[in-house]
Amino acid sequence: MKPLALTLALSLTAAQAAPATFLNVATGSSTGTYSAMFKNIGVQCTQSAYLKERGTSGSLENIDLLLSNQVSLAFVQSDVLKAKQQIDQDARVENIKALLPLHNEEVHLFAKPAVVKKNIFGKTTTTGVTTFADLKNKKVAAWGGSLITAKVLSAKLGVPYTILSVKDRDAAFNALNGGQVDAVLAVVGQPASWVKDLNGVNLVPIAYTAALSGLYSSAKLLYENMGADAVPTVAVQSVLVTRDFKTPDKKKILLDYQKCALTHLVNLQEDEGMHPKWQEVTFKTWPWPQYK
Repeated sequence: MKPLALTLALSLTAAQAAPATFLNVATGSSTGTYSAMFKNIGVQCTQSAYLKERGTSGSLENIDLLLSNQVSLAFVQSDVLKAKQQIDQDARVENIKALLPLHNEEVHLFAKPAVVKKNIFGKTTTTGVTTFADLKNKKVAAWGGSLITAKVLSAKLGVPYTILSVKDRDAAFNALNGGQVDAVLAVVGQPASWVKDLNGVNLVPIAYTAALSGLYSSAKLLYENMGADAVPTVAVQSVLVTRDFKTPDKKKILLDYQKCALTHLVNLQEDEGMHPKWQEVTFKTWPWPQYK
């Protein structure tokens, strides 16, 4: 009996000593939509205990971290994925799968209020950025995944402008206030809390056209501090992606997490304290091949 008891004891000790599998998840700013939605899923799903959040600058850093094996999951804009595949022709993207399709993120384009002047003959002239077309030959600040969106919109809408890559939101608006750029472009899920705190800037409309179909959709922005009227814009779908892991322990964590989120969508949409963007999520439109 002693050898058997010893074997069982050793097996139990080994099982207790075996480290649990933990996966890192690239989200974004601690006050951003990605971080909020990751935390919301954590309230509903015990599988979140195996996932650790890693704050980042956004989609562009997130996909780079995922492709370089620094994290196992990442929240990204689908246009960033498409750009990696079609523009950069990065073969590693073929190994990326969608764990959960999420909400649409709206493009927010900010500029200083236009200046209206009247000459001595009574003719008025307006200077500044009041439409997307006004960005022609001007400078636009962006950061994270918004850099890719700024490039794609410029190309698809035929409006050439210079894109200034900045570290973060504060740097972008410092550049705008300092006159170094004419506008700031940010892709973020509405309502963004920090937009509600802005003053001295306007939201610039972006009209949806057929040139944007397949990647962007029509949307509207509504912030009380930006005026009473809704501002037309475009949006891109976000998605929680992972690599096509085959090992049983990782696969089980990911599929259990996926199943839990899919099962608890109503709770994520209706429970108090959940991000309002959950109300747009259907889990029906997958902008990227699904992890299975």
